[in-house]
Amino acid sequence: MTILSEQQKQAVEATEGPVLIIAGPGSGKTFTLVERVLYLIQHKEIEPNNIMVATFTEKAANELITRISNKLHEENIKFNLNEMYVGTIHSICLRILEENRECTRLKKNYTLLDQFDQQYLIYQKIRFFLAIEDIGELLSYNLSRWKQSEFLLKWINRLSEEIVDVEDLLEHEDIRINVLGKCYQLYSDLLIEENALDFSTIQLETLKLLEGNNEIRLAYNDVLHYLMIDEFQDTNTIQEKLVFLLSRKL
Repeated sequence: MTILSEQQKQAVEATEGPVLIIAGPGSGKTFTLVERVLYLIQHKEIEPNNIMVATFTEKAANELITRISNKLHEENIKFNLNEMYVGTIHSICLRILEENRECTRLKKNYTLLDQFDQQYLIYQKIRFFLAIEDIGELLSYNLSRWKQSEFLLKWINRLSEEIVDVEDLLEHEDIRINVLGKCYQLYSDLLIEENALDFSTIQLETLKLLEGNNEIRLAYNDVLHYLMIDEFQDTNTIQEKLVFLLSRKL
């Protein structure tokens, strides 16, 4: 049985208010996080849907879910883990969208695109991008259409992650930025037409939902009392804003 160190114990029991924990590789971050969840359930009698635990990768999320489940089983605690908001930021955002799909642009049986699917969609529709006025200022005609699609995808995903307003791009005096805005707008229209989401727009659509519907945002604020972000990536503007929205910081 692993025993918490004094520093880990402090991290586990510091449950009220914002807490930043800095820990290096091999210092027992996941172990401490699991123990923190257990502490909330055992000692603070927190309901599963009041807890959100997000991590950065799918692999880390699966390990976290397994270890929390095993720990609860060891302690003979009856607790519905499915009610807890636990997983990657993307999977939690997708859950929020599915719980409120009628308030989004999504119809039933929407498609979730991975990076290859995104690039293939652009590749299939590349003639529409090439028809944009001044597209040659942004996109090299010497590239193959697959490489052109790859180039556009890189910029489109970056714009989504940084929450860039397409209207600012369309009104910009720099021709390349203006053309990029038209490409981004065209791609957004294609997603609507295809009833599709990609990994960047999962977050963007969730942000739009929470910012555009106070009733829904406040409902999550009332439910999510304890938010824990493992390996918080504060370089990603949209993820930072989503966390603050869900934690009532905006």
